Amino acid sequence: MLKGSTRIVCAECIVPPDVPNVPEAGDLVRCPECHRSDTVETVLTDARHHATHLAKRDLERKMEESGRILRNRTLTRAPIKRLRWITNQI
Repeated sequence: MLKGSTRIVCAECIVPPDVPNVPEAGDLVRCPECHRSDTVETVLTDARHHATHLAKRDLERKMEESGRILRNRTLTRAPIKRLRWITNQI
């Protein structure tokens, strides 16, 4: 589960992107390593999706370990879509 501080990083390089000082939705964010770029809005959407996926996975794992999931219930183990920007715990 995401605890403490998190930051957004390039999914390929695991490096924080270069971000404008006062970012707005349409501004470009760029990875300093692979030079991948997207808008701030796209970067935040990917990072939110990744964080939600991690939280859901951890919750299901904890519920499964504690026996709170009914035996006949199937867990949703859907693979996460390929994201360009992910969260990384500091």
